[in-house]
Amino acid sequence: MPTKKKRVGFIPRDDVMRIIDKLSIENNLSNSKIISILVEEALSIRGIFNRKDGKAIQTHQLNNDNKKGLSDNSDVFIDNQKYSINNNLGNNLIPSKSTHLNEENQENQEAFDLQTYKKFLSFLKFQEMLDKYNT
Repeated sequence: MPTKKKRVGFIPRDDVMRIIDKLSIENNLSNSKIISILVEEALSIRGIFNRKDGKAIQTHQLNNDNKKGLSDNSDVFIDNQKYSINNNLGNNLIPSKSTHLNEENQENQEAFDLQTYKKFLSFLKFQEMLDKYNT
């Protein structure tokens, strides 16, 4: 029976495949389902996807729109509050490295990861500006 979902090919490294096989056996789920769960968790941790409602997070979509406004010309620097980064990490750090987080800590982790992602994008832009300046 046809489905509206598109299939995504994934050929993992041998070590990763062994982990997926082990998780599949332990949880009595198919490899495909395990991979699907792992992808959703990874996107959720990065602040791109909300596992509760199964939708992309709006702030990620807005962040992509904000990137369009950044100048590619290193000679032009726009000092705008919209692109500033709050360096205060506050209570967003989660001390345990457990993958089993409660709902509140999961939301804090997603907020922290989104902030880290924004800092990383700013760093890449800064690095690109330095490269253009040095050449």
